[in-house]
Amino acid sequence: MQILLRIALLCLTLATSHREAWADQPDQISDRWATLFSDQEMVSRATSTLSSLYQTNLTPTFFALPVVSSRLRDLTPETDQPRTQGLLAATTWLKGKFTTEAEVANNQGGMGWLQGKIPGNTYDDVSGRMVRVGLTGTAGVMRYGMTYRSAGQAFLNGADTAVREAWGEWNHGWTTLRSTIGQQWNNVAGDAARSRLAQTYGRVGIGWSKPAWPSLTLTYARNSLNSTLDPVGVTPQRTHNHTLEAALAYNSARWNAMLASSYIIGNDLLRNGAESNIKMQLLTASFHPLNTLTIAPTLIYRKEEQEWSGVRIDSPSASLALQYKQSQRLLITAMGNYGGVRSSDRLVDLENLGGKGVLAWDLQQSVHWMTLLSLEAGYNRQTNHVTPSADTEDISGVVKLVLASL
Repeated sequence: MQILLRIALLCLTLATSHREAWADQPDQISDRWATLFSDQEMVSRATSTLSSLYQTNLTPTFFALPVVSSRLRDLTPETDQPRTQGLLAATTWLKGKFTTEAEVANNQGGMGWLQGKIPGNTYDDVSGRMVRVGLTGTAGVMRYGMTYRSAGQAFLNGADTAVREAWGEWNHGWTTLRSTIGQQWNNVAGDAARSRLAQTYGRVGIGWSKPAWPSLTLTYARNSLNSTLDPVGVTPQRTHNHTLEAALAYNSARWNAMLASSYIIGNDLLRNGAESNIKMQLLTASFHPLNTLTIAPTLIYRKEEQEWSGVRIDSPSASLALQYKQSQRLLITAMGNYGGVRSSDRLVDLENLGGKGVLAWDLQQSVHWMTLLSLEAGYNRQTNHVTPSADTEDISGVVKLVLASL
């Protein structure tokens, strides 16, 4: 019996010591795993720190001119239509406090695109390219930035233009103050056979905007226009302009409207500082009486008085656009415009009257196919009261049937 009690005590002692040994191992194992993965934690921390410092996104860009002509002879296949394609790289620094952008784009389609596809053609036209660089920063209630853009003579959007600009904006409550200085010029390639006009400008504006209230903006601008290249037979230009503009706008759920008035004082330095005054009023609005109907009228009146010639030029214009969308399958749009230019010396007296209507009907809605029937009609008439023989009139109509796989 004593022998059995001794054996039992020995087994209990061994089991207790074995349990204590295993009880100490989890801490040792966790320490070993922590030591093993300590480098990977440092890498993840470094990666998260770098991602908080900057983040870069690459986005493809695409631009195509809208089709405004309804003439059948002016329509071309989409593969041959001129367009631009490019790449935009945007980098955000310091959690959005600083942003940089770089964009490069090139023409696609059209005659240049066809020439580029001809085997053995190595012609590389730099005039069809665009380069843009931009910087934007934020510091409290202040925003600032710089922009540079240069487009060749054959580039589709904003051709033959270079701009460099710096701006700053202060925003507090419902008041915004913005100032801009910059320079713009054409003839980017510096062709000696064409003139180059360089414009230096500066603007400062203050605006007040409050929810459910009309917004008011006052702007003063000053610009100088000089011709830096004057080929033989081209008259040089050198002018200074001062512009004061006020705009009142109101937006609501059913309608929005804007009334703007500007006054420009120009001095022609090549005519001993001869002065010209330009006044312009603009009224534009958009009404939504129904969820399916939109009406947008626009009225513009421009008056110019030239001191050196004593001539007064009046240029009134008006337009009206209407869009009615009965359902997802039927869309009706109609546009009309009127414009005129008249001078007090009766040397210029022109009137333009035009309109266009489009009826688009989706014949069959499907997940895989689209069947669209479009009827377009246009009318344009130009009347020259000084030379009636120069009057023109154009009536056009197009029927389109589009079958496309979605």
